[in-house]
Amino acid sequence: MEGEQIPVRAVLTADEARELVAALSGELEPADVVAADGRTGGSDRTAHTDQLLALLTDYTLTREILDGTGAGIGVVDPDLRFLYVNDALAKLNGVPAAAHSGKSVRELLPELDHEPMEAALRSVLATGSPTFITVSGRTPADPSLESRWWVNAYHRLEDSAGRVLGVVGVALEVTETYRVRQLLDRARTRLALLDEAATRIGTTLDVEQTCRELARLLVPRLADIAAVEVLDVDSAPGTLPAHGSLRLRRVALVTTPPLSKAAKYFGAVGTVMTPQASSAVARCITEQRPVISNLPSDQELAADAPLQDRVERYRKLTMHSAIFVPLTARRDLVGAVILIRAGSSRAFNQDDVDLVTDLARRAATSINNATRYTREHQTALALQQALLTEPRPPHADVECAVRYLPTGADVEIGGDWYDTVALPGGKTLLVVGDVMGHGFDAAAAMSEYRSLLRTLALQSDRPEAILAEAQRIVDVLGFERVATCVVVVMDPAAGICSFATAGHMPPLLLRPDGTRALLDLPVGPPLGVCGWHGYRDTAIEFESGSVLICYTDGLVERRGEDIEDGLARLTDVELDPAKPLPQLIDTLLGRFDPVAGEDDVAILAARLLPPQVPSPDRISARV
Repeated sequence: MEGEQIPVRAVLTADEARELVAALSGELEPADVVAADGRTGGSDRTAHTDQLLALLTDYTLTREILDGTGAGIGVVDPDLRFLYVNDALAKLNGVPAAAHSGKSVRELLPELDHEPMEAALRSVLATGSPTFITVSGRTPADPSLESRWWVNAYHRLEDSAGRVLGVVGVALEVTETYRVRQLLDRARTRLALLDEAATRIGTTLDVEQTCRELARLLVPRLADIAAVEVLDVDSAPGTLPAHGSLRLRRVALVTTPPLSKAAKYFGAVGTVMTPQASSAVARCITEQRPVISNLPSDQELAADAPLQDRVERYRKLTMHSAIFVPLTARRDLVGAVILIRAGSSRAFNQDDVDLVTDLARRAATSINNATRYTREHQTALALQQALLTEPRPPHADVECAVRYLPTGADVEIGGDWYDTVALPGGKTLLVVGDVMGHGFDAAAAMSEYRSLLRTLALQSDRPEAILAEAQRIVDVLGFERVATCVVVVMDPAAGICSFATAGHMPPLLLRPDGTRALLDLPVGPPLGVCGWHGYRDTAIEFESGSVLICYTDGLVERRGEDIEDGLARLTDVELDPAKPLPQLIDTLLGRFDPVAGEDDVAILAARLLPPQVPSPDRISARV
């Protein structure tokens, strides 16, 4: 009847077993053996003996199966209460077999994952379809109380009339298999993250971009909040600050969407902090080791926090666990990366620490390279500007504007230069040059060439003579660097410009009527090419209002493109000679985008002014 609990006996009772043994051993009289039709007597004794022998054989076999198997076997009634368990299941559960009787799994083993298991049992009771399920949780059998896993097979138990008696379950523990699988999964995750870090972190030499790439890799896969902080020090990069002077600048902060307002409580990008000595981040940096803080009390959190007044803010964000990992590249200390978990996220474990430490070690090299690049680039620019001193003012009837742009692709300074010198007799010298190569040696050579040409221009106002004497001196002194340059002498009184080049780019001439052209000049050898001589002057008429633009090859030269194409583009640029000279330079730079190039750019623009109209600012320079 539906809902009626049917008592189930998995095996014969002891009394029944003794009856079987006695019958088979002849201890029972024939009259004691009852036939199937109710008759008694010896005539049926042989038949019944065979039946009893078969029952005993089944009983013995069943016992051997139940007692000998390593799989746990149990029977529950329709109310999911235990009717029977074998010794193996009792051992798996860590509860004596007798204690199972009449108890539900939820009552007996409260730390198992009951919901899916009970749903599967009820489904088998209702449908009769066998099923398999993986169950996880903890039982008293494991003193470490670590989670374990079992694969359970369920089938419905019915009597000969088809009435539902309950469910038979067979449980096989697969904890070790699952743990191996977890280890493999963690290893795959680790390798995938490390591989991704190799391609996503350090794509540029920009410190902020590199730190953002690291933080974005960590959220949300390893944390709910990730912050990257670098040492804010004036000393050499990688040095540990003196005690009590630790300052950190937050360079990157990434959060999950629910914590998007974390910057309000946690500190926005750009914030500079001096953390208390007891804080986790200070200990992480000074001791150069990871620090983990799981589920700290308010008192512990106050000690771990950079500032004590932040505890209430952290609680509002439901932050409960954090890892602080130093960013160290070789022996250089860069800063720290901070990972935080909040809400329902689990606490950190040692595997998390090991993975983040590995990621931080790889990222630190990129961040350190970017930091060093920024410092060295700023130093290089300062040196370049010191070497590239302000040009001397030209004569009053000549207006000049100059511009120097270092390449953004290399920290090394270049050897590009420009110069203007007011010569005797009202003439003005213009020079634009480029020492081959980059670095401090190229910058030093640039300074030598610039000084040399200045000195020689005071002895002669003929460009070819200036270059010829410069080449002779360079040969004698053995300059190590080759340089190209164009030397121009403007004579406003005569309305003439004289040119000579040493392997340099042709100047661009803008006439007052708007026509423009590259000057076709005889090209002499670069300065410093031993044994090569032969420079020639070229003079052209240069009327008032005309503009001359001299430049280095970084303006027009691009990788994979013929230089003639770059020069053709230069003549295509619409330039109004009446516009201010700095505006003309801006137009050229906007068209050519020298940041995309691979070399420095130096530009000098000169205009011959009408008589009696002196320029208010005869030279405009921007470096």
